[in-house]
Amino acid sequence: MRMRHLMMAGGAAMLLTSSTAQAQCSTVTADACRKTTDLFHFLAPQISGALAGGAATIGQGGVLGGFPHWAVGLRASAVNGSFPSVDNVAFSTTGARASSYEGEDQFIPMATIDGSIGIYKGFPLGVTRVGGVDALITATYLPSAPEGGDISVTLPGGSTKWGAGVRLGVLQESILVPGVAFTYVQRGLPTISVSGRSDVSAGVGSAPGSFELRELSLKTTSWRFSASKSFLAFGLQAGFGQDTYDNSVGLNVTVNAPAPVGTQQASATASHSMKRSNMYVGGSLNFIIGKLVAEYGQVSGGSLPAALNTFGSSATKGRSYFSLGLRTGF
Repeated sequence: MRMRHLMMAGGAAMLLTSSTAQAQCSTVTADACRKTTDLFHFLAPQISGALAGGAATIGQGGVLGGFPHWAVGLRASAVNGSFPSVDNVAFSTTGARASSYEGEDQFIPMATIDGSIGIYKGFPLGVTRVGGVDALITATYLPSAPEGGDISVTLPGGSTKWGAGVRLGVLQESILVPGVAFTYVQRGLPTISVSGRSDVSAGVGSAPGSFELRELSLKTTSWRFSASKSFLAFGLQAGFGQDTYDNSVGLNVTVNAPAPVGTQQASATASHSMKRSNMYVGGSLNFIIGKLVAEYGQVSGGSLPAALNTFGSSATKGRSYFSLGLRTGF
C-alpha cells in the first residue's frame, strides 16, 4: 500500500524525464533511470486527468449573468486508471533492460474547489444574452502524507495549489435557451517531493536501489465548450475540449551495486508536455440551496516518448473518469 501511495503522489511527474535524464545516467544506473522514467510516463496522464476533470465549475455550463452572481462547487473526481506492481523487479547494473510489469486497476482520486463570480452579464439578444464574462478560481488540496517504512513524502510548497481562469458566454441560460460558454482554466497540483527504496537482493547483473523526485510539479491547462440546462427538479450538462499537461521534476537515482562497483548515483532535471482530448456529460438534482451533480467523461489521445518497459496497457490509453460534486450559488 505504501508503494501504491508513493506512485500516486509522484505520478504527476511522469511525463517529464525523457532523453535529458537518460543522458546523465551511467551504465550501472541506466536501467534504474529508464524504469523510473517509463513508470512515471505511464502514471502522469492518469493523475493529470483526475486534476483537470470535466466542467470548469461542476454543474455549470453557461455564464452566471454578471455581478453580483457567484457559484462555488466542491468536486471529487476519479480516473479509471491502472497501477503497476513494482516491488518484485530489480535494477539491472549492465545497462537498460526491458521488463514487463503487471498492472492492477485502480481509481485515481482528486478533490478540488471551484469558484466563479459574474463580471459582465452580456448584452441582450432576443430571449437570451451573449458575451457575458465570469472570473474563475480553483483550489486543489493535498493533506500531509504519512511517513513510514521505506517511503517519505513531503510537500515543500504547502498543501494547497491555486489556479484561475475565465468563462465567456455564448448564450445566457433562460427558460427557452440553454447556457453555452467557452472556458479556459489552469489548475495545479501542490509541489511534492517523494523518495523511496527497493530492498530486493543483489544478484548477477542486478541490485537494489532508491530514487527521489525533487519538487515534483504538475499543471493542467484546459479549454472547454460547455452547455447546461436546468429544469424544475433536475439539470443536464455536457462539454468537450482539450487538456494540456505540463510537468517538471528533479530526479535522483541510486543503485547499490556489489563490490567492486559499489554505490552509483545519477541526477537530472527534465520537463514534458502532453495534450489530450476531453468530453463529458452530466446530470444534476436541483435543490433550493444548490445542486448535487454527477459527471462521466473520457480523455484520449496525446503522445509520449517510446517506453522500453511495459505496464499492462499504453500510457496514452483512453481513460474514463467520474466526478461527483455539490454546487451552490446566487
